[in-house]
Amino acid sequence: METKGPDMATIAFCGLGMMGAQMAGRLRAAGHDLRVWNRTARKAEAWAREGGTACNSPAEAARGAHQLHLMLADDAAVEDVLFGPQGATRTLPAGATVVDHSTVSVAGTRERARRLAQSGWRYVHGPVLAGPPQIGRGEGLMIVGAAADTYASARPILEAILSRHFVVGEQPHEAAAFKLMANSMLVAIVEGLAEYLAIAKAAGIEPARAMQLFERFDPCGTIGRRGPRMAAGNYEPTFTLAMGYKDVRLMLEAAGDRDAVPALRAVADKMQSLIADGFGEMDLGALGAPVVAPAASRDGRP
Repeated sequence: METKGPDMATIAFCGLGMMGAQMAGRLRAAGHDLRVWNRTARKAEAWAREGGTACNSPAEAARGAHQLHLMLADDAAVEDVLFGPQGATRTLPAGATVVDHSTVSVAGTRERARRLAQSGWRYVHGPVLAGPPQIGRGEGLMIVGAAADTYASARPILEAILSRHFVVGEQPHEAAAFKLMANSMLVAIVEGLAEYLAIAKAAGIEPARAMQLFERFDPCGTIGRRGPRMAAGNYEPTFTLAMGYKDVRLMLEAAGDRDAVPALRAVADKMQSLIADGFGEMDLGALGAPVVAPAASRDGRP
């Protein structure tokens, strides 16, 4: 295995989509020797014109590499690039580090980490929270799950991509879970915006005018206010679930077309079920009660 140290390393990078091309570009800019592969070969060839080597297969890219980085579409692509007929593990030197930045399943990450460790490779799961322009500027957050010594060894190169890391622990699959958790929030926020605009449309309010509210109101503040209480199972009311249900019914009425607000419909059904189960006078945060049970009250009752 060629080892040039953290200042200059031979790095295989597989997956040069919008995100991967930016990540590999930052590694190249840091002075590393990049051997790249992409399923569409012309992308790798175009990327390598500014430096680096375009390879015909993951196996070719991984030959002699100190680290192998992946930024791929899904679990099937990761499996094929690692273990397929032309997979990188056919040539990747023993002791090298595999760094997977892909957004993939928890179960798949757990199994790949086990399989790679069993065969003598190190493994880091390092998905990122950023878009391509942010990656290009070195902005964003890398979520890292890896054994402590593996992370310490890989860190200088990882920091060439993004300097901000959230190390969740030594289990790689937990980084996959945290990435999905983060994305679940993003999806919920975007769908919330879609349904917010649906209510505005039904009321005859133009979308641009509707967005002016957020110049004065930050709904994401509820994460800091209610989140810790929900995580502790503390549902002492500041705004009851029953009152929240009343408001959601008004939202559905205001939207007119219930098909335009599917998330609100689902929330209303959940609220109705929780109220029937006796949670109505608890805080709105009791929407989390099926996941985080209410903490015992002072008199010992739930």
